[in-house]
Amino acid sequence: MKKIFVLGCMLAGAFTVSAQQSSLLEKYRNMALEYNHDLKAAEKNISVSMELEKSARADLKPKVEAGGNFQYTGNPMELSVDVPSLGRSVGFKGKNMKYGVSMSLMQPLYTGGWVLESIRMAQSRQAVAAQQAEVVKNAVCYQTDIQYWNTVARQEIVGVATDFRNSMSSLVKTIRERVDAGLVDPQDLLMAEVQLNEAEYRLLQAKSNFETGRMALNSIIGLELSNPTMIEENVPLLLVEDSVLRGNGSNRPEIRMAEEQVRMAESALRLNDAQYKPQVYVGVDGSYSSPGYNFRTDMDPNYVAYAKVSIPVFEWGKRRSEKRASRGQVGMASDQLNRVKDNVALEVQTARLNLLQALEQVKLTGNSLEKAKENETKALERYGEGKTSILEVIDAQTYRENSQLNYVQAKTEAQSYYSGLIKALNAYESL
Repeated sequence: MKKIFVLGCMLAGAFTVSAQQSSLLEKYRNMALEYNHDLKAAEKNISVSMELEKSARADLKPKVEAGGNFQYTGNPMELSVDVPSLGRSVGFKGKNMKYGVSMSLMQPLYTGGWVLESIRMAQSRQAVAAQQAEVVKNAVCYQTDIQYWNTVARQEIVGVATDFRNSMSSLVKTIRERVDAGLVDPQDLLMAEVQLNEAEYRLLQAKSNFETGRMALNSIIGLELSNPTMIEENVPLLLVEDSVLRGNGSNRPEIRMAEEQVRMAESALRLNDAQYKPQVYVGVDGSYSSPGYNFRTDMDPNYVAYAKVSIPVFEWGKRRSEKRASRGQVGMASDQLNRVKDNVALEVQTARLNLLQALEQVKLTGNSLEKAKENETKALERYGEGKTSILEVIDAQTYRENSQLNYVQAKTEAQSYYSGLIKALNAYESL
């Protein structure tokens, strides 16, 4: 890994330390972020998690409940008691109707840490929701970059195909004049016309590919599919900053999410343990109902103050089993965190190496293109002097077209790998 890093720094010295980001691309990134439905859902998920945290905090405060009741008994209870001292019986009869209102207040004093851990769990879920939104944001920016540069490349390929068609058309015109003058074999004209038809076919195909690419870009940024979206004419040469080549991706949202998952697993362990600890509550119940004192028909107020203690005693080993299971989940979350860190490190190193190689490929294809153009010019000159065949001219023009296509592809791959490295480093915010 150290060797790769040193190699990257050495190669990076060959490039100017400045990366010019297209203003159009930055604009389309913002449009894609505003339009993307997954990102909107992720932002709503953040709002939901914030409300759940508020809900968890509410368990720290007293709970107040109110209620009312009405009851009609067709045959109320009757009681007859003999009183020897009075020499008679005394009777009591219940009322047909009972009604009233009540209110209760209860405050938890000790819940074994259940309330505090519930709050911490809600906070971790909120942090995970925020990091999920960051993951979606990076993915949207990367998708926009890739589609933008592919569309620009397709437009540049249209220009390449147009140049090739024009070159073949000019060659056909020249050969036709020479055939009419009896200077060359008519078969040369036939071969050139076949190549001209091939050039026309490639041009039509390039235009179709460009239109479908622009429609895909419009779909990402939320415009009408047929909208003539403005893009750059050619894929620019990429100039990379040294700081980008030295990043490590330690601020990736995937890593922070995995860290929060470890905290959530630890909170779940403490939550499971809390339910087996003593629970202490105090409360007050107040009522205003009938019958009142001494079975009076009028409503009378009354109240009850109480304290409640609940202590689990024996659960047939359930607490021990759940604790072991929770500890296993903490270990699994830790292993997942380590796996994510390894994947991020591999992704960053791979993206950096791919970018450096792509920049070298741009140099190579650029040199090949210059040589192919020079070869085409000399082939045309030699054909005009009658020193070479039409096949060599057609081959030279074909080589030049292929070199142009390779050059465009190399520049596009460099831009794509650069976007991949930015995504791997979570550096879109710093652009």
